Amino acid sequence: MKTSINKIFLLTFICFLCSCDYYKSPYFNELLKSEKGNLRGVEIGTNIENVKPVENVKFLKDETPEYLYYDYQLNMGNGYTVTYDFSENNELYEIEIAVYLDVIADATILFDDFSSFFNNKYKNGKKEEDGYSTWNTTSTLNGHHVAISIINDSEDYGFITILVRDLDY
Repeated sequence: MKTSINKIFLLTFICFLCSCDYYKSPYFNELLKSEKGNLRGVEIGTNIENVKPVENVKFLKDETPEYLYYDYQLNMGNGYTVTYDFSENNELYEIEIAVYLDVIADATILFDDFSSFFNNKYKNGKKEEDGYSTWNTTSTLNGHHVAISIINDSEDYGFITILVRDLDY
């Protein structure tokens, strides 16, 4: 009886470990922010009033009725910007995150983590001729086709761009 309980516990523990997403980059969770929506808990088609509460107003650097720009510091030498673009109808049509890391290896790990995350969420992505990896989905808010793209453009320092855009805009 005791060995069967131990086996059940061990199997449960192994199943738990296998079901957990493990991302190696210390920056991944801060950049993702939430698994909801397309990125950072936001979905294409959202209005500006619903995007603002997702971000920290302290890091808001520029704002117009059709644009929000945030600039975050992760730690010394590492940071990222988040840009949201809205249509004249107040619908989000683009999210861009630009990540700047002082160590190229950190950028590679972060790129791999996001690629794995997007592969799990949207199925396997496609490598484009311009170097971007791209995944396609549909907005549940407006039914528009959405592309999620990422590129590791690291040369002298780590640089990653993540772009979510409304293909029907």
